[in-house]
Amino acid sequence: MVSANKSHAKVEVKLQLHPRDHQRAMAAAKALNLAEREFFALALHLGATEILRQTKVAC
Repeated sequence: MVSANKSHAKVEVKLQLHPRDHQRAMAAAKALNLAEREFFALALHLGATEILRQTKVAC
């Protein structure tokens, strides 16, 4: 579990998506009632979590 006292850094990410992939992502965001920015932040978080889990790095 991450300590609540740890400071968190902001990271800026620039994505380039194929137009069809962007359309699919926007459809998913709409279905989840999320803004584009929120959807991609969640997608990156979940993707990174899965990678860490698979490599057994996650605590």
